[in-house]
Amino acid sequence: MMAAIMLKRRQWLGLSACLTTSILLVSCASLLGPRTINISREEMLSKLGQKFPATKRVLGLLDVEAAAPELTLLPERNRVVAKVTMTARELMFNEGYKGHVTLSFGLRYEPKDLSIRLKDPKVEQVVVDGLPAIYQRALSNMGARFVEDSLQDLTVHQFKPEDLRNADRMGYQVGEITVSATGLAVHLTPKP
Repeated sequence: MMAAIMLKRRQWLGLSACLTTSILLVSCASLLGPRTINISREEMLSKLGQKFPATKRVLGLLDVEAAAPELTLLPERNRVVAKVTMTARELMFNEGYKGHVTLSFGLRYEPKDLSIRLKDPKVEQVVVDGLPAIYQRALSNMGARFVEDSLQDLTVHQFKPEDLRNADRMGYQVGEITVSATGLAVHLTPKP
């Protein structure tokens, strides 16, 4: 009987120690406050660059190729601007044209696959040098949609499961994503 009481007491002490440790970890996260993971502009460029160059035929009249984007960070708007250089070759007369599409986008976290993805791309400007007026509107509209489609929901960062497992054990979860002067700041906040 004494052995059974000692066994129950040890189980109770073990359970108490586990609960105390868990409470302390969550409390420490609250006391330590938010944490930040920084993702550099270069890392974003590398990930985005994997989708380019990309080619698409527009209205059966033009072949349009989009090169890898140049990125400008806009912390004051919490957006990133991508300038994509495009070349177009008119199929009938084999004429070539150059231009660019500039668009901005925000970012979001996708918990299903632990990724940071583009959201809300907005075309800011379409410029095509020397393109006849008959093609200008079509290329502007189709080129803008082509670039938006290419970038919509594109992954710019993929967390490793162990990265967020450690944060989870410490009582943190992914919160807001903000654009900084050097890249992205992914804020880990204490779980409620």
